[in-house]
Amino acid sequence: MPRPRAARSDRVVGALAVLALVAGAVIIGTQRARYERFLYISELGAVYMRSEEWFRWGFVLVVVGIALVAWVVRDVRSRGRVLDRWRPALSLLASAAWFLVASQVNCTDGCPAPFTRDATARDAIHIAAAVLGFAAGAWAMLQLATATDRWMRRISAIGGVLVAGTAAAGGLISLARGNTDVGSTLEYVAAAIGVAWLVTVTAVHVWQGPATLVVEGAEREREPAAVG
Repeated sequence: MPRPRAARSDRVVGALAVLALVAGAVIIGTQRARYERFLYISELGAVYMRSEEWFRWGFVLVVVGIALVAWVVRDVRSRGRVLDRWRPALSLLASAAWFLVASQVNCTDGCPAPFTRDATARDAIHIAAAVLGFAAGAWAMLQLATATDRWMRRISAIGGVLVAGTAAAGGLISLARGNTDVGSTLEYVAAAIGVAWLVTVTAVHVWQGPATLVVEGAEREREPAAVG
């Protein structure tokens, strides 16, 4: 049976999602290049930083991109006792919502961790929203790593391992107050992998068409034929 083509609206939304993600990443990367010292991502948008406004709008573009990806993959389901409680699209929307909060409630200079001497309520809200946004995105990645579509599974499994490993290493270095150069660089690498994963998932899903087929009045999940 031939694969159904994605609807024109899905192709348009997918293209807009890719544009928003790439544009947001480019803006944030450009602002990072303005500084000679190493900074964590959130520090680019800290209060009174030269890059504050540019970072905010770059972050908003990434948020819009994530929300549009959620629309594109709205028909994808996961498998597993816990992962199938809701669709991955809802996890992506939750991630976008939390990241939107983080983009608008920026931290103070240096982005101090909550409950430290210089931390403020603004810092606590920003960091909590950023962590919850990352957690929701990671959950979506896990869900898509168990999707019925084998290409979605492979892309998400590889992306999940790379993001988790890179982010974990950077987080441990940050908590240990170790080498800021390495820790901040790893954070940017993890973010870049996350954006690349979203772009790839969108492109593959739009190319393959909807994840469900209607066969003789009943819906069934699509399992693409093996390649090669």
